[in-house]
Amino acid sequence: MTGLRALRYGSAIVLLAALVQPSIASDIYLDCGRTATGDGSKAHPFNSIQKVNQAVLKAGDSLFVKSGSTCIGTLSPKGSGNQHRPISLTSYGDGPLPIINGAGAAEAVSLTNQDYWDVSNIAIINPASEVAWRRGIVATSSDGTVHQGLSIHDITVYNVAGETNKATQSDAFIASGGIIVNGTENASRYDDVRIYDNTVFDCGGGGIKVRVGQMDNRGPGTHVYGNNISYVGGDGVVVSYGEAPMIENNIAGFCGHGKYPYTGGNFAGIWVLGCKDAVMRRNVVHDSLMSDIDSEAFDCDWGNEGTCTVEYNYSHDNAGGIFLNCDGCGTPGGATQIVRYNVFQNDCRMYSNGEDVHMEFYNNVIYCPNKAFEIAVPPHANLSNNIWVGTAGSTLPKDSSIEWHENIFQTVEIPDEGAGIQGNPLFTNPGTAKDSLDSVDGYRLSRGSPALLHGDPIENNGGRDFWNNKVSSAKRPNIGAYNGKGL
Repeated sequence: MTGLRALRYGSAIVLLAALVQPSIASDIYLDCGRTATGDGSKAHPFNSIQKVNQAVLKAGDSLFVKSGSTCIGTLSPKGSGNQHRPISLTSYGDGPLPIINGAGAAEAVSLTNQDYWDVSNIAIINPASEVAWRRGIVATSSDGTVHQGLSIHDITVYNVAGETNKATQSDAFIASGGIIVNGTENASRYDDVRIYDNTVFDCGGGGIKVRVGQMDNRGPGTHVYGNNISYVGGDGVVVSYGEAPMIENNIAGFCGHGKYPYTGGNFAGIWVLGCKDAVMRRNVVHDSLMSDIDSEAFDCDWGNEGTCTVEYNYSHDNAGGIFLNCDGCGTPGGATQIVRYNVFQNDCRMYSNGEDVHMEFYNNVIYCPNKAFEIAVPPHANLSNNIWVGTAGSTLPKDSSIEWHENIFQTVEIPDEGAGIQGNPLFTNPGTAKDSLDSVDGYRLSRGSPALLHGDPIENNGGRDFWNNKVSSAKRPNIGAYNGKGL
């Protein structure tokens, strides 16, 4: 090979290598405490949101915001990552979380038709003197395609002046809240959404609202977990139009209260709408304010298909009570509603709207020694192996299509012949649970309890009780949420 040919050959290899190697990630730094702007490097960071919004990030890039700084305006960075190299928005340096202050804009942080973003370790506020269509952080899919790969975690969102009146400003209320994901119309969708380990409080309109698609275009991979939501002027957690979404290990407390309290319409603690095979498990909902009708801890709303499962949760002192069947509130989906192994303390109400569903309500504890029951269930319901502690004169539903099997009723009247027995279930320390899952041990059973091994075997029962004890589908279980030995 001649020298010229060798040179050309070598140059071609270098060029080919340059074409096939992945692009090198770029880091952009933002410090809004700086008096002068720089070039976006760590040594010379940008000092305004406007500068960052002009940049287009690519797969593997990171956008860092200086800890302890406060940036004013809407942060709306551009670009998309990929499955192996997402784009990161996070903090750098020592000190408290950096604050993105939307200052009354529609949103403080916005991602639109973008893929594979990982947002963490920042604080977001969006205060205003009047409530309106307003959110903390929003990710939107609106261009008629499927976007995916969104992770929002370890952020704090508070002081968001979102709309609080669903009765008069429904669209604005639905769009308002702390963390919003919105797969809108025209086949737009958001897949693989993970919202976890966030703290959300004092947000008008609600805490976390995830709409990933539409009724005929459900998005898979939605997982909302480990979030702490409190004092929001509306819903705690809502997931809409998801394929097998999972909502677990969240706390939603004092819904309807806070700096921007509820002012009209309805809300609930944790609920799903238009989903298929949704699961709400191991959540805590407590102290919700009463809205027009709802305010239950959990809700299988309209349009849900397959199954809608509420299991291993704990709720207390919600003004709207335990559970809402709202399949008749919109386009019916007819999901089988499974409510099992939950502990409800001073939650004494269930509301039902819709006749196309079948409810399986079993192995729950409903403890209401000081307030009368207001229990309504779908026409086709099976209530088995539950412990009902009520008040004298309190009643439970009776209908020829409602089945009752092997329940225990303390003080409250037995609703139907064969529904179970009256007696003291001998809880170890009832009425003492606080605001966490690990505070409910008082609802385990003492030795000699009439609930021990007197339940009705149920197929496809989940296999575990609230405390993770095994539950057989062939042998008699305990009645209630505890299936261990008497203590």
